[in-house]
Amino acid sequence: MRLSGSVPSASTLAPCDDTRDEILRGRLRLWQPRTGYRFNVDSLLLAHFIAPDPPPDRVCDLCAGVGVIGLALALRWPEARVVLAELQPRMASLARRNIDENGLRERVQVVEVDLGQARRARAALPGASFRLVVSSPPYFTVASGPTVLDAGEAMARHELRMSLADLAREARRLLKPGGRAAVVFPSERLPDLLASLVGEGLRPVRLRAVHPRSSVPANRVLVEAVKGGRGGLVIEPPLVVREEDGGYSAEARSALGEA
Repeated sequence: MRLSGSVPSASTLAPCDDTRDEILRGRLRLWQPRTGYRFNVDSLLLAHFIAPDPPPDRVCDLCAGVGVIGLALALRWPEARVVLAELQPRMASLARRNIDENGLRERVQVVEVDLGQARRARAALPGASFRLVVSSPPYFTVASGPTVLDAGEAMARHELRMSLADLAREARRLLKPGGRAAVVFPSERLPDLLASLVGEGLRPVRLRAVHPRSSVPANRVLVEAVKGGRGGLVIEPPLVVREEDGGYSAEARSALGEA
């Protein structure tokens, strides 16, 4: 989604209707569609939020799109192996291109899979294989309003092929005991997210609200849950994306690789 603000980048239009963008101060080069669904700051805020100790050896990015979150984590953790799970062939193809573009073929792979089809998901991704599952899933229900005209963007934004319950089920299945799931989601749907995670035995342990500005309500939440976890939920200080003058906050700049 692009509701939290656009990410500054250096873009070069390609003849195939894709753009090549440099993010994280040029450390990550990203091919993505020129029009339709494009990644935004939410993905980098989630990558910034995730801070397991020690770093996980295996990571799965569900609903990976062109691979922003998984690739950012692969750059941060040189020993980690990452799987980018994506439904749409075009996005999966761009994710593969991004793996090559960033020299990560030895550690990152793409799996094309429909996570809404439990049997196919089980065949494509073995269970109990990951220490960390991350996701920026479709934010909106089908009933929440009209979808966009572009079919690919519609699937990325709305739960047309995968529900929140499907996401929680797959995260639980893929995680090893004690493994962690981290999700970015609209704040208005926080009760749905927490209920889905708890219903699958994923105990929420960290929550952080994301505010576009300090003077307005949060529009995103960052949530971390543990498979089989115990204990209470820590609500962390809010993350403010922009100052009142419109510039990015210091922490947002850090998440964008500018500090």
